[in-house]
Amino acid sequence: MVDFFSQIINGLAIGNVYALLAIGFALVFGVANLINFAQGSLFMLGGYLTFTGVSYLGLPLLPAALLGILLTTGIGVALDWACLRPIQRGPRIAPLLATLALAVIIDSSAELIWSPNTQGFPSPLADQAWTVGNAFISAVDLLILATGIICIVSLTLFLKYTWTGRALRATAMDPEAAQQMGVNVAAMRTLTFGLAGLLGGIGGVLIGLYYQSIWPTMGIPFGLKGFTAALLGGISSIPGAIAGGLLLGIFESLTSSYLGSLYRNMVAYSLLLLVLFFRPQGLFGARGLDALGGAQAAAGMVPSTSLMASAFSPVTSRVYTLAGWPALAVLVLAALYPFVADRTWEHIGTLAAIFSLLAVSLTVVAGSAGQISVGHAALFGVGAYTAALLGVAYDLPIELLLVAAGITGAIAAIACGVVAVRLSGHVIVMATLASGLILHSIFLSWIDVTRGPMGVRGIPPPSVGLLGGFSITDNAGYYWLSLAVLTLALFLTGRLLQSNVGRTWRAIREDRLAAVAAGVPAVRYLLMAFAVSGFLAGAAGALYAHLLAFIAPGDFFILASFIVLTMVVLGGLGNLTGAVFGAVLLIVLTEVLREFGEFRMVAYGLVLLLAIMFRPNGLLGSK
Repeated sequence: MVDFFSQIINGLAIGNVYALLAIGFALVFGVANLINFAQGSLFMLGGYLTFTGVSYLGLPLLPAALLGILLTTGIGVALDWACLRPIQRGPRIAPLLATLALAVIIDSSAELIWSPNTQGFPSPLADQAWTVGNAFISAVDLLILATGIICIVSLTLFLKYTWTGRALRATAMDPEAAQQMGVNVAAMRTLTFGLAGLLGGIGGVLIGLYYQSIWPTMGIPFGLKGFTAALLGGISSIPGAIAGGLLLGIFESLTSSYLGSLYRNMVAYSLLLLVLFFRPQGLFGARGLDALGGAQAAAGMVPSTSLMASAFSPVTSRVYTLAGWPALAVLVLAALYPFVADRTWEHIGTLAAIFSLLAVSLTVVAGSAGQISVGHAALFGVGAYTAALLGVAYDLPIELLLVAAGITGAIAAIACGVVAVRLSGHVIVMATLASGLILHSIFLSWIDVTRGPMGVRGIPPPSVGLLGGFSITDNAGYYWLSLAVLTLALFLTGRLLQSNVGRTWRAIREDRLAAVAAGVPAVRYLLMAFAVSGFLAGAAGALYAHLLAFIAPGDFFILASFIVLTMVVLGGLGNLTGAVFGAVLLIVLTEVLREFGEFRMVAYGLVLLLAIMFRPNGLLGSK
């Protein structure tokens, strides 16, 4: 019982940090109609800037924390002005991807400035603790609780009783009406990003005190937990964001104590999926509207892959595709590639073909059917683990392994889609993200099957049954195998998208309500899209496992999903040629940027950000 009450206190402490992040997500979403995945990076910066003030400038902790939080607030505002406002009139998916690129830039820059190593964070209260009744309470827990309460109460009073706060709420409700009433909507947006940066910076300092350490990649997991808390309580409700953060913190703390830390994320995201399934608007969210009561998000359009869902006008960019003789000529040139490439570039070419197949799989469900999926790497992982385990145990031919991996990928995709197809807009993002993270947790924790963090080793080279069991052992053979599978997938997928099924998917993407009113069984068709997408992703996973001969859960984490989504959007949503082009471009870009050494990921993020800002509809256009 003592442990139980102590875990409740710990859960409330960490839950307060989640609540601060969740409020930041809720504010930005309400006013800017944007899911800001850079919020976690601002959280990380708050901790590091405070650490710098203490360790390098010699400031006491409190002034250093105030300076770090102030700088984080300014950075949050600057990111909006420099990178997000220029593309707010483009497709709604573009700002979301821009925040992902910003997160890559900020996190990579932090590694360059402060090193990738964990840094000790000054925590003068770390040794002070008391036993109160049946609970063990530390001074840091009390500080986090008190700071969280002060921030939440102050923000509530500000929003409710000040003119600026009421103007901010009016902007969230209806920005056009607020502007007609004299509210400076642009200033309210600036204030919103400033408040989000402020809350993120405070959260980063509190986490540094709690763990007595900080690390450059801390923004990703805590940012995801903040978004989870916002969705759990209801992203349309600031009280819901607070409740979601506290509830998530308590569940995580109890799970770690009684089941083990490996199950912490699995239980948290399973709880979220359960809530989304029965109450998509969250525990405290409004049923009718998706934003902070805002009319502009009532249709659940954020984010959307619809060509008609740009903020102010339809997308009219030219679309470039390959078909017929030009496509055949490109295929012939691609087949001749190993004759002019060295071993390294043969390997890169094989990776490009595999990720092209993965991008094609995501194009089916996100580009054509309009269902944003940010957990796609997990389906890739399901196929990889299926092929790896069957290959190690039975040494089956690659044809059977591709089919088996595709089937398990399709089954996993349908399971994920059962929740997602009932939802719309931003909630789909979290549903697919939660599904992907649950599968990733299974890869980590199901040690008897997946071998957990140790991964699966000794995956045998693929053998082609149609060629009498011929074993592929060289880079050129792997490349031709991957190219053959990609070509077949492109042909079949292209035919499917040109059929009535493909046209029905696009009809649902553009206006699901109208499609249903016309008699289209939308849920059935969307689950079909998830199945096709999962099959192709599973097949790509099988090729990936045999190429590397070793797989581990880290290969299929959320960052891989973001990269694949970027490939699809960068090439052009719904454009198969664009999906392949985007995948090849990013894989080659990753290799070319190796010349930048430690600056490679920063350069990578900048290239992505610039491409999204100046070509938000994709380099080859969306269709």
